[in-house]
Amino acid sequence: MPEQTKARLRHILAGGQRHSAGAVQLIGLGTLRDRLGKRWDIVKERIYEQTERLFDRHLPPSDVWLRADDANYLVVFATLDRQAAELICGRIVSELHRMMLGNSDTSQITVRSIVTELDGNIAVEAMQLDQLIARAAQQGAASSQSETADAGDAWTAPAADAHEGGSFHPTICYRPVFDTSHKVLSTYVCHADEETKRILNTLSTDDARSEDYRFRIDMELLSQSIEIHEELYKNSFRYIQNLTVSLSTLSIGRHRRQYLARCHSIPSHLIPFIVFVIEGVPTGVPYSRISEITTTLKPYSRAVLVLLDDGAPNLAAFAQAGVRGMGITVHAGEPDARATNRLHSFGTHVQRHGMIFFVDGIRSAAMLRIAEDAGASYVAGPLIGQDTDVPGHMKRMTERELIQKSAKTARHR
Repeated sequence: MPEQTKARLRHILAGGQRHSAGAVQLIGLGTLRDRLGKRWDIVKERIYEQTERLFDRHLPPSDVWLRADDANYLVVFATLDRQAAELICGRIVSELHRMMLGNSDTSQITVRSIVTELDGNIAVEAMQLDQLIARAAQQGAASSQSETADAGDAWTAPAADAHEGGSFHPTICYRPVFDTSHKVLSTYVCHADEETKRILNTLSTDDARSEDYRFRIDMELLSQSIEIHEELYKNSFRYIQNLTVSLSTLSIGRHRRQYLARCHSIPSHLIPFIVFVIEGVPTGVPYSRISEITTTLKPYSRAVLVLLDDGAPNLAAFAQAGVRGMGITVHAGEPDARATNRLHSFGTHVQRHGMIFFVDGIRSAAMLRIAEDAGASYVAGPLIGQDTDVPGHMKRMTERELIQKSAKTARHR
């Protein structure tokens, strides 16, 4: 460790300061520098900028960070313990590697914790990210088996705190989509993560916060995903990005104006790679509403799609309004017979009106075959791939390879 970094550490750890209550982590860019080779000097300023954006995204104001030297950042967590801090830092480094290198091999990412030894010296303890993830998964499984009731209480507490304290901070993630015609993972759906959705679902539809939270989620999705997409584009990534947006955001005047103002700042070179997916559309929505929304979103995207929960809408109206594709979700626990009937009936009508048919919620090889038989051009769900923090490269895969990969992932979870 460079002497300059050690000096800064001693200053932070000395004197029982407020931020010494939590963990202290060292985020190193050395591996990234080595893998970039001669490119490092060309792109390092952009790497610093992106690293600091990730800090702003993942760390609350109570935590502090500083660049210790050319290839190291110090992060001081005010309250988190070492294990939680390690996982957050691992996530930040993983995102950074994927943005700059196109992959984030967890076995090649080292997370370093700063410890003070008995003699007062400062030491660094390191562990590979994949080992940290495995350890956390093991502990989580043990905890869920032995403390089910307590775990339930713990999981509901953050939602209540977020509602009462006004500290709702939506988090985004990406779900891969399989192109059944071209046999390629070419698309990633940017959506709210499960914890954010769970908080939203605790609110009743007549709760005033419900529309505000949906709007905040949609703005966060739009802003973060465009920022990440732009960074990946600079590093020669090419993928189609589907952005979910709720009908309520696009229907309320002040929300729509702010959302479209942010759309207006989308770089022109990204527009051919962006697709909007409208969610929360009721069966009887007026044609004029859908037509107006589709018209306003088209200048900022290659297409506008609609994902329905259920029901039998007037598909001719959607087609006339300029909607390019319609999709439905196969829900967890839905009987195969009911899902099969829904997919075939809906898929037939969607294609009859000249629109693309897509399906979310694919969890099994059997349901994948049923969706393809029903004419689905694009499918997503746990079988296709789990949520990730950052999109990946386009990748050619057959259905058999997808199924094998899903089975292998399930065995290691």
